Amino acid sequence: MLTSRLRYPLLILSVALLWAKIGAAAAPTLQWETSGFSAPESVAYDAQRDCFYVSNLATRGKDRTPEDGFISKVNRAGKIIKLKWATGLEDPKGLAVANGRLYVGDTPAMFEIDLESGKVLARHQPEDGGNGSFNDCTADPQGNVYVFSSRLNTVYRLHAGKFSAWKKIDTSVTGGLNGLRAETDRLLLGGWTIEDGNGDQQLGHISIVRFADKAVSRIGNAPVAHVDGLEPDGAGGYTVTDWPDGDVKHVDANGNVSTLMKLVKGTADHEYLIEDELMIIPSMLEDRIRAFSWAPELP
Repeated sequence: MLTSRLRYPLLILSVALLWAKIGAAAAPTLQWETSGFSAPESVAYDAQRDCFYVSNLATRGKDRTPEDGFISKVNRAGKIIKLKWATGLEDPKGLAVANGRLYVGDTPAMFEIDLESGKVLARHQPEDGGNGSFNDCTADPQGNVYVFSSRLNTVYRLHAGKFSAWKKIDTSVTGGLNGLRAETDRLLLGGWTIEDGNGDQQLGHISIVRFADKAVSRIGNAPVAHVDGLEPDGAGGYTVTDWPDGDVKHVDANGNVSTLMKLVKGTADHEYLIEDELMIIPSMLEDRIRAFSWAPELP
């Protein structure tokens, strides 16, 4: 039987270990990094093939080469399986894996790519036939795919093979948008900036569109970030990347915001694997991606 003299030191040690575990879980730890990409913008995981896809914008600006954007295929350890797995894209950005396809938000269209061959199977454009200026895309559990058109301030949906406008966004409410994330009953919209009551621009918020009635609300009231990547953490909160500031942030279920780590400008649209507690982050201006181990703090 433990004496009281031993019991209290053991209790103190147990509490100290618990807090150590919580503190360690809150700090992302670098696992690997891979260079050799060309302006990587987004990462998506393919569970069936156990690999990642990375969108590469390639050349940009006045000296850009048309249709030199491509998708890379990378294994779980960060090794590039094929650098130019899918080619002929313009400025590939957001990625979503669903229905045996990789969906890619791009300037002219949302592309649909076969996961076995890397071949483009279809391209989806707005009804007016113009460029979609599409950025992030996401798929819900039913296989519906959503993509945002910055030209038209409209979320488009691919449902049962039909691509059409799903909801016009009032950016005075949501702010200008970047990141998207579809869940079972709602679509999350990551804002870049939004005008406050004084006419000044502040950091973006995370808005919510309910699938049932398309009503718009918000997670919390505090400014979050220039939201690029937007990923659930498995505990009711989200991880967020901020492209201009290089921050990786956490937003809990109540909208409380904390900074997990500071990276560099160009920290782009990431992927988070909940079961593996692994966060894969593209660094567009460094032409590399990094993987960090991380888990949300215990409640």
